[in-house]
Amino acid sequence: MARLFTIRALLIAAAIGNTPPATAQSGPVLIWPIDPVIANKERATALWLENPGSSPIQFQLRIFAWSQTAFDEHLAPQSDIVATPPIVRIAPGQRQLVRLTKTQSASPPGERAYRVIIDELPPAAEQSASGARIQFRMRYAIPLFSYGPGLSPPDASGPSRAEPRLNCAIVTSNGQRFIEIRNEGAGHARLVDAGFSNDREPLARGLLGYVLPGASMRWPLSSSSGSGVLRFAVNGQPQQSCAPQAGNAP
Repeated sequence: MARLFTIRALLIAAAIGNTPPATAQSGPVLIWPIDPVIANKERATALWLENPGSSPIQFQLRIFAWSQTAFDEHLAPQSDIVATPPIVRIAPGQRQLVRLTKTQSASPPGERAYRVIIDELPPAAEQSASGARIQFRMRYAIPLFSYGPGLSPPDASGPSRAEPRLNCAIVTSNGQRFIEIRNEGAGHARLVDAGFSNDREPLARGLLGYVLPGASMRWPLSSSSGSGVLRFAVNGQPQQSCAPQAGNAP
């Protein structure tokens, strides 16, 4: 069984989640697009990294299968998609193309979720000083989605578009209140600028998080929040809403 590990501690900068989906800059690198997809009839998509600084930088790229279970996020090794080249060295002011490529010609059905993990590697001198152990400087996590037959990305047009279908509830577990959102649709939901209609403060400015198809995720609420209808933008479409139901959870 493949070993799973959570991505809660990934050092992805908040700027990536709050930046419009064109480019993201955090620390020493520009990355775009920040929402790459591989459509059903495509074999690959492009990911660009640019070094705006004055010193060379080096990165290692790995792609993991991404799932959500028990209200948490997990990554697992996979072989469906590879990054080429897996290690890049970018000179100051230069950019590097990385291709995210399927290893099989036939796409599996449905939407598949992945995370592209981009680790900044230290200079060779620092690696030599630290011995065999590699110490990453900065880590970025970029979502990647691929689509099987009969399903299109969320920004496509037509009835085959992979759309989320969200239900929400306010639940209490071990004395803590949460907003719980379940996605019963065929596509992921990227939730941004979330807040309750009767609350004075928003639940999240910028990215709240993702809910993958068939998954449920929770976010904690304060004692004074959670009044009214929950409103948010979903996959770039503003003014979506969900009327929470009240309930208890183990």
